[in-house]
Amino acid sequence: MEKKTDSKNIHYGHRKRVKQNVSENGFSHLEDHKLLELLLFYSIPQADTNELAHQLITEFGSLDEVFKADVNRLKKISGVGENTAVMLAAMGETFARVSKMKSNKKYVFKTHEDFKNLAVSRLSNQTNEKVMIFCFDSAKRLKKETVISEGNENTSSVDVRKAVQAVIDCNATSAILAHNHPEGACEPSGSDIDSTRAVCVMFRKLGFILADHIIVGADASAYSMRSDPMFSQMFY
Repeated sequence: MEKKTDSKNIHYGHRKRVKQNVSENGFSHLEDHKLLELLLFYSIPQADTNELAHQLITEFGSLDEVFKADVNRLKKISGVGENTAVMLAAMGETFARVSKMKSNKKYVFKTHEDFKNLAVSRLSNQTNEKVMIFCFDSAKRLKKETVISEGNENTSSVDVRKAVQAVIDCNATSAILAHNHPEGACEPSGSDIDSTRAVCVMFRKLGFILADHIIVGADASAYSMRSDPMFSQMFY
């Protein structure tokens, strides 16, 4: 359990001073342990978090490694309770996702394999079926990714209106659909085929391009509908 202390101790007013310092001077001047100390204010109320910040960085080797640690490993550190462990692990996951999105936005997606790898990175190991749309600019750089529907482990549906809206919202020129089969193979069902056709028709009417529909299987394999001669004509 995170320990609490009385406000009438030598650290009284310290948190207020730290926050005021950041408000006036920003974060760039803070050493790693000082930044971590500040973050710990929000999971450990009314306690000195400076010592714990030092302990965490010493234990894991760097601030970066603190955020890469999982919840159970963090909870083994004296003074780290569940609230703190979950907060730090969640922040680490957030940083990783943002970094991946920034990297993808610089990358030019040229092949069906590129699309497959993108879909697998987002949809493998998911317990429920999700439908996503990935929107691209004219140079095939990723502009936005959106979950447009989520079902149970066996079913989800493609919302054509949301797919169209996602493309319009980010002024994309093309997009790919992707969804997963958490308990099955990466082969299209009848409803997958029908929904893909409906999106293709609507996109074509509005002047957009649906470049592919990727299906990710339970074993993280991926299938490209456009690469299949049975369905490739839908995408032209």
